[in-house]
Amino acid sequence: MSAPAQAPSTPTGAPGQLTNEVTGGVGDNPQRPDGTLKVTGAFAFSSDLWMDDMLWGVTLRSPHPYARIRAVNIGEALATPGVFAVLPADHVPGKNLYGLELSDQPVLAADVVRYQGEAVALVAADHPEIARQAAKKIRVDYEVWEPVTDARDALGHPNWNRLHDTPAEDVELSRSAATIHPKGNLVRHLKIRKGDPEAVADVVVTGEYSVGMQDQAFLGPESGLAVPDGQGGVDLYVATQWLHVDQRQICTALGLPPEQVRLTLAGVGGAFGGREDLSMHVHGCMLALHTGKPIKMVYNREESFFGHVHRHPAEMRYQHGATRDGKLVYVKATIYLDGGAYASSTPAVVGNAGTMGLGPYVVSNIQVDCYGAYTNNPPCGAMRGFGSV
Repeated sequence: MSAPAQAPSTPTGAPGQLTNEVTGGVGDNPQRPDGTLKVTGAFAFSSDLWMDDMLWGVTLRSPHPYARIRAVNIGEALATPGVFAVLPADHVPGKNLYGLELSDQPVLAADVVRYQGEAVALVAADHPEIARQAAKKIRVDYEVWEPVTDARDALGHPNWNRLHDTPAEDVELSRSAATIHPKGNLVRHLKIRKGDPEAVADVVVTGEYSVGMQDQAFLGPESGLAVPDGQGGVDLYVATQWLHVDQRQICTALGLPPEQVRLTLAGVGGAFGGREDLSMHVHGCMLALHTGKPIKMVYNREESFFGHVHRHPAEMRYQHGATRDGKLVYVKATIYLDGGAYASSTPAVVGNAGTMGLGPYVVSNIQVDCYGAYTNNPPCGAMRGFGSV
């Protein structure tokens, strides 16, 4: 379908309702620009965005945590009445990779899916339910592989949970995990050494600790509106945490310069780190540019859990050595962070966990190894105070 001859008007619910007027100064009590709107229920969140003649976008996601894609058949889905587009990975116009710190995550999986919920194809239709039903008609032939779900297994390190009363040959099996990424399963290793590695203490306490994966669970799910400008560019209205970082990644995926990809911050319904990574951003823009129509995408709660990063699960082993009167002599710590299928903020989280993982204590002798690993779990990234294990 050809693009419209002229750019559509600004969508309903787009920013412009807030005042930037500054009154008073230090010591005054200025009114929040969005305060009255939120109290009265008039504030527009990103899911409230609307344009006449817009289409609805939906993402097909993998039901498997680790599998090879043999084939994708879109014929039945594309023939569904009301469907305007069905786009698999070969329709990504630019580079089919993006990422917050490392560009390692496909916009749409082309050959391999690395976690349950990974995006495989896109659908645009004139009604959200038609789009959802059409997505179910996309036939993907998967060769299912055994997933790697423990960071220690992924790195080939002995799994503490399986070392007790485990035959030696079984321990060795845990060291031969599949290579999830071509360059290996290690995202980052932070090694810290200080003082005497052979320091001894009167009292030694060793413990193993676990932190589970957490979701930010913000109230407003991922949503946005992508509007083609009729000149090969696109305007994206989206709830996010940093527009310029998003723009850089979107431009790479679309193969467009920054002046053709314009982002406007829409009403944010909570974030807590979960909106630092892309979600529907590139998908909505791809569908808008392909159909020539505005595309609205809104995740439901289930898809939201798949569609953004989570807090890193962590497995930790600490050994504290102290004098009998309670003064720390040394600390030895090994920390494994499960980064999931793609890096996201894992390099930064490893840095925080490794440098702050000993707490606010004075200790002269330190040995810390903090690892961030790829697994076939959902990607993990920023969440409030990330790395504070």
